[in-house]
Amino acid sequence: MAIGVWRDVVDRLTHVPLAERARLLTLSPTSTVAALHQIELQQPLASPASPSAIRIAAWNLERCLYPEASARILQRNHVDLALLTELDVGMLRTGQVHTIGRMAAQLGQGYCYGCEFLELVPMCPPPGFPHNGTDNSEGYHGNGMISSLPMQDPVVIRLDEMTDWHSPAEGQRRIGNRMAIAAIFHIGGIRLVACSVHLESRTDAAGRAQQMRSLLDALDAYAGSAPVVIGGDLNTQVVPGGHTDASEPLFALAASRGYDWITCNLARPTTRASAWSNHEGTRQLDWFCTRGVKARDPAVVPALGEDGTVLSDHELILLTLDAG
Repeated sequence: MAIGVWRDVVDRLTHVPLAERARLLTLSPTSTVAALHQIELQQPLASPASPSAIRIAAWNLERCLYPEASARILQRNHVDLALLTELDVGMLRTGQVHTIGRMAAQLGQGYCYGCEFLELVPMCPPPGFPHNGTDNSEGYHGNGMISSLPMQDPVVIRLDEMTDWHSPAEGQRRIGNRMAIAAIFHIGGIRLVACSVHLESRTDAAGRAQQMRSLLDALDAYAGSAPVVIGGDLNTQVVPGGHTDASEPLFALAASRGYDWITCNLARPTTRASAWSNHEGTRQLDWFCTRGVKARDPAVVPALGEDGTVLSDHELILLTLDAG
């Protein structure tokens, strides 16, 4: 699938019938559907006064098996804007739930969502979870944002394709590629561009740097001189102890384009074992970077529900942004 920026805003992503998903299994991995170029947008019902500071989160929700409990963590941490990755919509493995919509409704906030992959083969839920059907009702897996603030001119930014997820050898048969979703927010007296991104897991440091370069090029064209915050799962091979690991050139690349990493992140692991995953090891995968805005009070919050349930194989990261 070609890299690029799309602005097609819809109330709901265009449904792909089961018969068409079956046909896509026989076609090229570069096949596409309308949903891969659309942004599903639901604005918040209330529009609060533009705040002078916001608490922002970035969180890979590992398909979002627990949307209600995940929303409660955001609520407890007074999050105004959440940059979220790995969200299912209409997937057998997560109960056919519209995960980001359910989280936003619980929080009384709005959301925007873009499809990273259309999943062509269903995956079973973890043991103990119900099977709601035999196939995916929609098959969307993607990234998005939830916010109490209005989201202006959202865009999907599709990144360089680094692996063939369509191949039977990969197990997860899917079309699409890694992507980011960005939108404009008004914070105090500034126009802020926020971007939720997920870089490829099945590539090397050079591949991640190439995806970061494409992302920054797209954000330069979209944001102009406006301040920017990027947050998400960069799939870096960093073991905490240093922010600018020389084996990950994406850090130096972003710094050369005016982005700050050091004040935005703690040097802490952001991985843990979960219902699906126990193989990531102690790594720092999740990061913020900012340009042209004051950042303070970074934090890492355990991905645990009130009862101790592990909600994701990624911890939640937090940051406060000041407009002044």
